Amino acid sequence: MESPIPLPTDNIYKFYALFGLSLFIFCVGASIYNVYHSNETVFQSMIESAAITDTNSPEAVVKKQVLEKRYELAVEDRKGFDKILTRFGIIGMLMMFGGFLLWQFITQPVQDEIAKLQRDKLRYEVEQLKKSGSTIPVKEEPPEESSQPEA
Repeated sequence: MESPIPLPTDNIYKFYALFGLSLFIFCVGASIYNVYHSNETVFQSMIESAAITDTNSPEAVVKKQVLEKRYELAVEDRKGFDKILTRFGIIGMLMMFGGFLLWQFITQPVQDEIAKLQRDKLRYEVEQLKKSGSTIPVKEEPPEESSQPEA
């Protein structure tokens, strides 16, 4: 099975850059989801807590305490997850920028030089062929057979 998104596997710096980019995008998306989910939990807890009017029954008191604890846990979890996602996001950004910079300034100049040398070599070979008067050999393809049966 061939991947619909071709990943470059020819250079470790490209891998670092793309992995860092993926990690950063994941952290941004997870952070947005974390905020949305914790806000929903907080609002739901506040609404349910405000709906409790009978504060004399032990069930209502326990339910109100559980909702308050749920509210506190949602806020604490949001802060904890934000710290973790921020750290991973920073790691992703460093990998992304480091990978792209190393790729651009270490690997790409070498690849550009190789491409220029290959171009110059081909130009030289074509000039030598022109000087010698010979033509560039062209491979002839065999005639294709017709798919129609002969009558």
